[in-house]
Amino acid sequence: MTTSEGDRFLAGRLALVTGAGRDYGRAIALALGRAGARLVLVDLNPDAVQATADLAQAAGVPAEVQTVDVGHKLAVQTMLYTVLDAHPQIDVLVNAAFHDPRTPALRLDEAEWNRTLDVSLKGAFLVGQTVARAMQATGGGVIVNVLRPAAQLPAVGQAAQAGLAALSDALRAEWAPLGVRVESVLAADPEAGAAAVRQRLAA
Repeated sequence: MTTSEGDRFLAGRLALVTGAGRDYGRAIALALGRAGARLVLVDLNPDAVQATADLAQAAGVPAEVQTVDVGHKLAVQTMLYTVLDAHPQIDVLVNAAFHDPRTPALRLDEAEWNRTLDVSLKGAFLVGQTVARAMQATGGGVIVNVLRPAAQLPAVGQAAQAGLAALSDALRAEWAPLGVRVESVLAADPEAGAAAVRQRLAA
């Protein structure tokens, strides 16, 4: 499938993007919107995610906002039930939520360790698990997990990204029989991430 054919696949589909209030998530969401997708934008920061929605809507892209902490299961489930009450199905999920740690390992405290893994790894699993159940019931879909280069990250960030890469591989095998395709992309910057996600969806 070419990129243009992939864009035709996205036309009119519902794409949920986590971490949509900043860098990677924002660039990916806007790229999917330009390709014809309808957007559900998820982020913990209400002002930041609304700014992304405003950009999408200004370009004529249908976009709605959900403010949620992806590291909390009940909050994730409640958010997704709300989305599914309003839409018959979710066709695409992009997990781009990411806690950006800056502290080197010798000074890292437990709270930042936990927060990094909660957002960057557990959050991708919690959202992916709940969306995959819905996708299975409605005919399938695609989940893309976004990875950052290890060289850009301190130890805890590298641990989270390695875990997400391994999780993507495991879920790809486990969920394929359910009609849920799981992919991962590695990108050095937001625009590269947006291009990589669109290319992977066209595969």
